[in-house]
Amino acid sequence: MIENVSNELKKYLEGKPVLPALLSIDMYFLIGVSALRFLDIFVNLGGIISGLLYYAFMLGIILCLANRNFFALTIGLGIEALNDLIYFIRYLSGDFGFFSWSSLFGLIVYGFFTYMAFKKYSAKSST
Repeated sequence: MIENVSNELKKYLEGKPVLPALLSIDMYFLIGVSALRFLDIFVNLGGIISGLLYYAFMLGIILCLANRNFFALTIGLGIEALNDLIYFIRYLSGDFGFFSWSSLFGLIVYGFFTYMAFKKYSAKSST
C-alpha cells in the first residue's frame, strides 16, 4: 500500500519545477536537516531558522517517501525521536520547571514511525 502512495507522490513531485532536482538528493537533504535540528537543541540557531528547518524536515520526509528511501527515513525520524527524548528528559529533570506533553507525544509518534520505517527497510533489504 505504501508503495502505491510513494509512486503517486513521486509522479506528482516530478511535475513540479524545483522538486525533481531535490528528489535526487533526498537522503542528504533529510539527514542534513535532521543534523541541524539536533544541533539546534544545544546551540540556539534562532526562531526563524528553527521554523525553516522544521518545514525542510517535513519536505525531506516527503522526498524520501516518494523515493521509497526507508533507510534515510529511519535515520531522519530516529534523530527526531532522539530530539524529543532529549527535550523530554530536560523537562523531567526540572530545567524548565514543567512537564512537556508535546515532547512525550513527539517521542511516541516519531519513535513509532522510525520503527515502521526500519521494519520496511529490513523487509526490503532481506528480499
